[in-house]
Amino acid sequence: MLWSVLEHGSTTLISFLSLIVFAKFLEPRDFGAYAIAFSVIEIIGILPSNFFYEALVRLDKARDEHFNAAFTISMLLGILAFGFLWLILPFLASLVNEPRISELGKVLGVALLITGPISIFTARQSREFGFRVLAQRTLIGRLAGAALGILAAFYHLGVWALVIQYLSMVVLGSTALVLFSSWWPRLTTKWRAAADLLHYGFGSVVALSATFITKRAFGFYVGVFLGIEQAGFLNLAFRIFDTVWAISAAAISEVMLPFMARLQGDREKLLRAYCLTLVAGCLLLYPAFAGLGIVAPEVIQLMFGDKWIHAAQPSLWLGLLIFVQAPRIFQSSLLKISGNIDTVRSVNLTALTVMIVGIAATKLPSVTLALVLWAVTETVNFVLLSFFVQRKLHYPILKQLRLILVPLLASCAMVGAVALGRAYLPPSHALLQLFYLCGIGAVTYIGLILLFGRRSLVNVVHGLRTPKAP
Repeated sequence: MLWSVLEHGSTTLISFLSLIVFAKFLEPRDFGAYAIAFSVIEIIGILPSNFFYEALVRLDKARDEHFNAAFTISMLLGILAFGFLWLILPFLASLVNEPRISELGKVLGVALLITGPISIFTARQSREFGFRVLAQRTLIGRLAGAALGILAAFYHLGVWALVIQYLSMVVLGSTALVLFSSWWPRLTTKWRAAADLLHYGFGSVVALSATFITKRAFGFYVGVFLGIEQAGFLNLAFRIFDTVWAISAAAISEVMLPFMARLQGDREKLLRAYCLTLVAGCLLLYPAFAGLGIVAPEVIQLMFGDKWIHAAQPSLWLGLLIFVQAPRIFQSSLLKISGNIDTVRSVNLTALTVMIVGIAATKLPSVTLALVLWAVTETVNFVLLSFFVQRKLHYPILKQLRLILVPLLASCAMVGAVALGRAYLPPSHALLQLFYLCGIGAVTYIGLILLFGRRSLVNVVHGLRTPKAP
C-alpha cells in the first residue's frame, strides 16, 4: 500500500503542477480538442491494454505460458487498434467540426502499440506485489513527460505540448518498467494457455469498456453539442479531480484487487475486508473530494487564472459525486473477486445505456443539464451495485448505507458550512479566502466525525487488528 500511495502521490503532484503550466499557455479550445482526441485513444485502447490485466492478477496458478500468450495477443491487438483508429478519426473530427482532432489522434495513437504489451508487465508486478517497481516506472515516465511537455509549451507548440507529454510518459515509463523487471516475455504461437484467461478477461474488459466509454463519450458529446470550449472547461475539471483520484481512490483500488483476491476462498474474511475498507475509504475520500468541489472557484482562480473560472461549476458537481463514486470502488472489487464480474459488466453497461439515452433525448442544451445527466448516470451505477452486493453476497443495502452514513452527513455539513462561510466572509484575496474556507471545512468535518463518528473510527482500527466477521 505504501509504495502504491507514494507512486500515485508523487505522480499526482507532478501532473498537477504540469497542468497548472499548461493551463497558463493553452486555451480552453486546445484542452477541448486534446480531450476529445485522447478520449478516442482511451476507448480504443481498452481492449489491448486491459483484456488480460485483471485476469492475470486473479488467476490462482498463473504460469509463464499465460503471460507469454497474453503478451503476444496484446501486441497484435495493439496493432489492430492502431489501424482502426486511423480509419475512424476523420469521421469523428467532422462530427465535432475540429480538424485538429484527427491530427492529434493519429500521433497519440502510437501509444496503442506500447500500452498493450506493457500491461502484461504491470500485471506481473501487481501479482507479485512489486509496487516499488511500478512506482519507479510511473515516476520516471511522469517526470520525463512533464519536463518535455512543459518545455514544448514554453516554445509555444500549443496543444502539441500535451501530446509530447503523454507520449514521452508512455515511452519512457514503459522502458523503465521493462528494464526494472526480472521477467522477460517471449513471443509465442501457443495460445492455448490464454483460454484460461478469456472468460474473466472478457467480462473485465467489457465492464471497464462501459465505464470508460461512459466518461469519454460524455466529454465527446459535450464537445459536439456545447462546443470545444465547453469541452475544455469540462476537461480541466475532470483532470483536477482525476489528479486527486490518482493519489487516493486509484491507489486504494490498485491494492485492493490483489489483496482481496487472497481472501476469495473465505466469504467471512472477504466481507470483513469489504466493510473495513469501505468505511475507511469513505472517511478519507468524502471530505477530500467534496471539499475540493466546494472551494473550486478559489482553487481555479489561484492555480489556473480567470479564463478558466467556468470550470468551477462542473468541479462542484464532480466533487459531490464522490458520495456515490467512493463506495463503488469497494462494491465492484468485492463483486469481481467473488466471481461476479458479469454483474459488474451488466451494471456498467446499464449506466452507459442511461447516459446514451439521456444524450439522445436531450441533445445536451446546457452545461447544467449535461451535469445533471452525468450525476444520474453515476447514481444509477451506485444503486445497482448496492443491490447486487445484497443479492449476490447477502449483505443488505441498509447495512451498506449505514457504514457510510456518518462520513456522508459530516461531509454534507462541511459543504454547507463552507458555502455559508463564503456568503458571509468579506471580500478578500482568493488565497486568503481559500485559507478561511478550508479552515471552516476542516473544523466542521473533523469535529462532527469526533462527535458522531468515533465508533466508526474505533471499529476500523479494531477491525484491522482483530479478525472478526462484519
